[in-house]
Amino acid sequence: MLGKVLKYDLKALCRYLIPLYVVLLGLSMMIRFLGFFDNISVIAIICGLLIVALVMLFIFSFMLAGIFLVKYYLENLFKEQGYLTHTLPVKKGTLLFSKVLASLVVFIVTALVLIVSLVIAFYQEGLFEEVMKGFNLSIYGMKIYEFLLFMIVYGIIGYMTTILMVYASIAIGYSRSSNKLVSSVVCGLIFYFIMEFLYLGLLGIIMAINPSFTASLDNNTFMMKDLISFLSIFMIFTALLGGVYYYISYRFMDKKLNLE
Repeated sequence: MLGKVLKYDLKALCRYLIPLYVVLLGLSMMIRFLGFFDNISVIAIICGLLIVALVMLFIFSFMLAGIFLVKYYLENLFKEQGYLTHTLPVKKGTLLFSKVLASLVVFIVTALVLIVSLVIAFYQEGLFEEVMKGFNLSIYGMKIYEFLLFMIVYGIIGYMTTILMVYASIAIGYSRSSNKLVSSVVCGLIFYFIMEFLYLGLLGIIMAINPSFTASLDNNTFMMKDLISFLSIFMIFTALLGGVYYYISYRFMDKKLNLE
């Protein structure tokens, strides 16, 4: 049943995401095409403006994807559409888990579309060879590709935790009989400030336990593996927070559901 629900969720999300992907790929192809005529000043200016637009869209793509995910989550589970969704012979946990998996798929697909867009727009002969050489370089005792893989995993966990925080805020806010949206926003702000406070507390604890790490940042003894160990603690803590947000979303949706 999870597969069917996930398929439905992804299909529904396509109506939000496909226009974003089409614009990204369309801008890239226009930049590539106009690049053949960049010796003409007017076309060069237009191409430059398109590059600026692509970069801006590149920066905000994950934010836009997140907004679409939250919008669909809200409409599908807590608004009018929710009356139909919750009559399906599917457990609340399955509905929620499908939304989480859909969020992960959207993150991965968005990242792939961004990479393809950049390749289309700016590919030059020998680019892949140079990139592969760069990935195999070592900095402070670690290969660049190893560090990038770690940061990708950390980025996925951070993104998913942020989405789950918003999901939990909506689940709490929409358990009220009135001012549902306002309550959701307030809950989101409370969660955000609590999370920032916890991160600061964790940082303080780490620095108190291992003050030598801070000192190593300013001298030649610094190794990238030390930074990875430091960030791994935050990554694990972030994942645990995501689990807490998931549990909150599930409990409120299962026990205190109050559709708009």
